[in-house]
Amino acid sequence: MLGDFWADKIQGKQLNSVRFNIEQSISNTAYIHNLTLLLYKRGYCSRPVPTLVQKSDPIIENRFNYRLTLFTFTSFNWIYDSFYINVNGKTVKKVPFFIADYLTPLGLSHWIIQDGSFQKGQGVNIATNSFTYNECKFLAKILTNNYFLKTSVVKTGTPDQWRISIWKESMPILRKIVEPYFIEEMKYKLG
Repeated sequence: MLGDFWADKIQGKQLNSVRFNIEQSISNTAYIHNLTLLLYKRGYCSRPVPTLVQKSDPIIENRFNYRLTLFTFTSFNWIYDSFYINVNGKTVKKVPFFIADYLTPLGLSHWIIQDGSFQKGQGVNIATNSFTYNECKFLAKILTNNYFLKTSVVKTGTPDQWRISIWKESMPILRKIVEPYFIEEMKYKLG
């Protein structure tokens, strides 16, 4: 949920349920197919391949993404409630206070695969545009405390949007932590 996943709350007659979705661009085809197959084998989705969806884009004609939609589960309500709040009638994604307990090497790997980008001569930036500055500082502190990574929070160039930068000095540590969970096609995100 720190990355590209989003959740929908589905109103039920007796209980609400939650459905998770993720979209990835064609350039991440190997990742989204691998993730879909993994979740299909575990019974979380109905198909072993993601769905190709056309996006409306004023700049790129015939833009397509792959979308993975999971089954709805009432047992996911707590996750939805932890990651979303209502702000002035709008549902906004937030960072739950307990996220450090779930930011495992596997979770960090998926977060970087979904939202990370290698910056030549620098390190890895993680797009955290939807989170507040304080939430980004909180996440950066978790990366430092849990994994001894040197990090900073930097502006994206858009007002009130931030990203986490993992410094180049920390790249050997980061690679050691996450590389076992990266599929070969996505290792370019680690330089």
